[in-house]
Amino acid sequence: MKTRWIAGLMALVVSSGLLFAGAPAAHASSKGRKNTALALGAASIFSLVRGKTTQGLILGAGTAYAYKRYQDAHKDEQRRARVYATRTSRSPYSTRYRTYRAR
Repeated sequence: MKTRWIAGLMALVVSSGLLFAGAPAAHASSKGRKNTALALGAASIFSLVRGKTTQGLILGAGTAYAYKRYQDAHKDEQRRARVYATRTSRSPYSTRYRTYRAR
């Protein structure tokens, strides 16, 4: 009886996930991606030390993928910050803070 209840609950969760698949996904910051990569790396090392090589290699591949996603997110954040800084700076090319003197 308990097994059927858990199976039904899992089916409900999966079907609701498929129902809301069209909803916009949440975007993790580069810090969150870095934490994910570190956690996966620790789990892969732990698995390899315990002798679970298949699990360790799969987690290692996940670590590599998570680290690549972290690097991409970090690069994007730096690019956005650089663009924002050039748009809001008081450089002569900026139009935001330009003042015109009356002659």
